[in-house]
Amino acid sequence: IMSMELIAIISVGATLAGLILNGQRHHRKEITTLRDETRSEFQAQREETKAEFKAQREVITSLLERMAHLEELLEGLREAITDRRVAEETGKYDPR
Repeated sequence: IMSMELIAIISVGATLAGLILNGQRHHRKEITTLRDETRSEFQAQREETKAEFKAQREVITSLLERMAHLEELLEGLREAITDRRVAEETGKYDPR
């Protein structure tokens, strides 16, 4: 037969064990919730970043196309100036 002190010690131990297990279960739920929220936030940030990169690529592509057009215009202007100089030097330039 157990003494009253031993029964009290076992009761306190069992109560503490129950509290610890309950606390651990609660913390596991909190950790799971935080993990899911963090994953969701990362996914949203990833999608936003992808959209921003896509917009930047479109702007860069447009600028490159415009630069290529300007380069073509400048090349045509260079050729016209060179042809005019040659015509002036040979006396074949008619400013009309």
